[in-house]
Amino acid sequence: MTPLVPVNVDVTTSMVAVVTVLTAIVIGLATLARPTRATIVWGVAFGIGMLGAYLWLAGHHTGLPVLRAASSALTVVFIPLVWIGVRIHFGRSAPWLPVIVALIGVPVALVSTAGTAWYLLVFHLVFLSMGVFAGLLAWELLRGQPPARDVVMPLALAACGFAVVSVVSGASALVSGSVSTEAQLSALRGMNAVGAIVVSTCAAFTLVLLVRVESAARGDVGAADRARARLRKAEAQNDGAWSVLDVRLDDPADLREASSSGAFRRIVDRFHADVQEALPTTADAERVSDDRVVVLIRGSDEAVRFHLRAILSRISVIDPDAPVSGIRSSASIGWATSSVAGYDYDALLAAAAAAADRARAAGGDQWKRAVSADLSPV
Repeated sequence: MTPLVPVNVDVTTSMVAVVTVLTAIVIGLATLARPTRATIVWGVAFGIGMLGAYLWLAGHHTGLPVLRAASSALTVVFIPLVWIGVRIHFGRSAPWLPVIVALIGVPVALVSTAGTAWYLLVFHLVFLSMGVFAGLLAWELLRGQPPARDVVMPLALAACGFAVVSVVSGASALVSGSVSTEAQLSALRGMNAVGAIVVSTCAAFTLVLLVRVESAARGDVGAADRARARLRKAEAQNDGAWSVLDVRLDDPADLREASSSGAFRRIVDRFHADVQEALPTTADAERVSDDRVVVLIRGSDEAVRFHLRAILSRISVIDPDAPVSGIRSSASIGWATSSVAGYDYDALLAAAAAAADRARAAGGDQWKRAVSADLSPV
């Protein structure tokens, strides 16, 4: 009987397997499913990282300094690409110059000094510069009001950890003169391999969830097309009993700050459920964002007022099972009728939005009807 031979899987092989799977996840679930400038940049970043992982494996088995240097360079330039992709995704300016410098300069610097006495110093400088990009990445994810704090937190924490480790590594190099260069490089390679697994895993989950959660929250694009078609038909039949309602949750930023991400999600889900349940079955409600619903409704003024009161009443009832006790939600509603704004859906929507702004400025928890003054910006 042939004895079983144990399979030894080291950290390098694990890194290659993990990065390969994560690259497939990001490209399949983000880049191909939601092709934008940001997701394309992220797909390229993971592709470069995967190439670096395979070169890392080749360098590990051959021991060639050039392969090891090239793999290290491709692995660390993953961070600047993710950073610039995050800025693009959030609609901020995209300073490509430092990223291009990193993409070209890091591989050239490491490969050209591979096998020389300068390599360790250059590697530490590269690691510190990538730590700066990691710190910038964490800042971009956490600045302002991130759309989903629990989604961005894994990558933000991993980026902060990368930045801290790069600083500690650079500081330790200054006081470890008695340690041989090969020993220091061996420790750095092991640290890089573990760091690549951690950062790429956190990045993959954060970026995929960020793209898909925000895409789901943007609402159904077809709802606006259906509303336009219904209004065109109503205009052809001279049916003037049509209105657009702009329903907005009051103080969403305060609610988000006062609760955890899961608790805020429950508040938002209840808000949308309350709006749906207070409307007749013939009304079309489009979930524009977490704190906003646009409704196309047919009915007399008296009937619409009844539904407006029902919406405000349902939203303002305190949920006894709410995760944050004592939180009372409210809404501001703008109401635009076809008799005032006509049958153009965009004009109705703009008028309702202006009326909703007036309702919120008046203190919220009320509705305002669009008047001729609300049509001026349309």
